[in-house]
Amino acid sequence: MRAHQASQTAVKISRLLVYVGADPRRAPLLPMGAAELTEALLRAAGVWHDWQRRAYRAHGVRSALDWLEDRFLAGQSTHVALRKRVLDDETRAAIEAGAVQVLVVGAGFDTLAFRLARMHRHVRFVEIDHPATQSLKRHALAELDRIHGRATNLRLQPADLGATPLPEVLDELGWDRQARSVVVAEGVLMYLGEHEVADFLRGVASRLCPGSRLLGTYLVPDTQGRPYVGKLGGITRASLRIMGEPLRWATTAEKLASLLEGTGFTMRDEPGRVDLRMRYLVPAGLGDLPLPDHERVLVAERR
Repeated sequence: MRAHQASQTAVKISRLLVYVGADPRRAPLLPMGAAELTEALLRAAGVWHDWQRRAYRAHGVRSALDWLEDRFLAGQSTHVALRKRVLDDETRAAIEAGAVQVLVVGAGFDTLAFRLARMHRHVRFVEIDHPATQSLKRHALAELDRIHGRATNLRLQPADLGATPLPEVLDELGWDRQARSVVVAEGVLMYLGEHEVADFLRGVASRLCPGSRLLGTYLVPDTQGRPYVGKLGGITRASLRIMGEPLRWATTAEKLASLLEGTGFTMRDEPGRVDLRMRYLVPAGLGDLPLPDHERVLVAERR
């Protein structure tokens, strides 16, 4: 991403979350309160306005947006909602199993740490993100703190992980290597190079004790080995390059499992856990909704 500009992808993902939250049929799929808090966060950050709120609730606008999504990447907004839900559920489950530290890498405008920090005061929450994005979010969260109260167990740490390795950042924060922890890397790995992904996983593993968990997402490759992002993949990849946020890495589940094994993790890929349709849509009676398979859920445990 550009050095002095907040991530445009982070803004887009959060807007999609708000979009799903305005759909009565799909809104229950989201973590409770996530859509409303995300909209408030975007508004406080100055990247969400009244005209956008009205547009997202207008039948004509929603019909047009739904048509475009169905044509080029059917189910994308549902997928974004479900990836938020699964990472929220998995983080909560890890805390219930004894985790007392939660690290969110590249959080963007995600509200997971903000919401859970207020529910689990004994757990330490840390967000690490690029300074440009986090500066905007920090300002917005200060506004929300006035309404919801400040969570003293949540810390935002600006860091350019391309310049400073993650282990160094965590050491500066006084990260407890002996405490059971959760690391969330949603929509992060695809923006790293292959060697950077391996370095990231090794770095995370070096600061986690056995039983800790790594959660995230990854893109699968198209027939030419490039990150698959739908029918307009070429245009999407080009636009992300122009924005300074190029997609650089994709892999198969088999290759990722092998990479994780070599860096100290065991991949947990039970279908009932990582298959979003099976875990959420079918039980909710929404099995008919389209859902893309270009981005998948990563759940791994530190050995």
